[in-house]
Amino acid sequence: MANRKLNTKLLCGKPLVDALELLSKMTRVSKKTSDSHLEKNEQSWLEYNEKIKHGYIEFQPELTEFSFGSYRKAFTKWFMNGKPFCAARNSCEVIAVYNALLNMKLADEEHNFPKLLNYFEKNATIMKGYFGTSFAGIIRFFKKNGFDHKWYCGKNITRENVDFLQENYETYIFMSYNNTENIIDMIHTMCITLEDKGYFIHNGFNGLVFFPTLYDAVIKYNERNGYLSRPIIVMGINKPAKTLEVKENIADELSENISDESSENIENESSEKSENE
Repeated sequence: MANRKLNTKLLCGKPLVDALELLSKMTRVSKKTSDSHLEKNEQSWLEYNEKIKHGYIEFQPELTEFSFGSYRKAFTKWFMNGKPFCAARNSCEVIAVYNALLNMKLADEEHNFPKLLNYFEKNATIMKGYFGTSFAGIIRFFKKNGFDHKWYCGKNITRENVDFLQENYETYIFMSYNNTENIIDMIHTMCITLEDKGYFIHNGFNGLVFFPTLYDAVIKYNERNGYLSRPIIVMGINKPAKTLEVKENIADELSENISDESSENIENESSEKSENE
């Protein structure tokens, strides 16, 4: 972890979500580049999906064979030690979406991880993928495909509100600073599901840890590593009643060659749900 500290109170909650969305609108990966990654990623998925036995993606650093994001060689030389961009570094938001779909039994061959990478590269990456994916893009994805969803930002991530999500939604995605005391320690986005032993954070830093409540998972996710995390946004998701229709909608969405999808400002969502920030 970095020695120089910058407290995450400086930028958190909805202002951060909006800022990342604005940056995303200006710096997404082109359709041409994203589509050039798809075939290779599909091949890599055949092998990797067998390795994880068609289960959740739990260990992001393994995803070195998946292309995600694009930058000039000079940039990768300066900031990435010459290593190419790949999903092992910057795809946590897409992993969270895939794991959420899997939990709702909606992740199959037509809506697999490579197709999600392709969709979010073109429609929600930030700084060509260097800073991952806009959370507003995740909200748009689930909203456009008819999922019942609700989210809380910043100070509205209270026990009462998170308990409401726990009681009324089946799958959860949240974005959090890894270390509340140091913004340089970056952000991570994860899916949470309810398992037999409790609430489990997929692709987290905790290892095999189960939490008694959703609120505990959101607030304490990096505690085992000695850090207090700061949640930025948490969302509950339910699959709609017409599951077959939804699967067809997602398949159409992921197969479209959209280079400039009209982005809805997250402010519209906020006005529909006045308790959100």
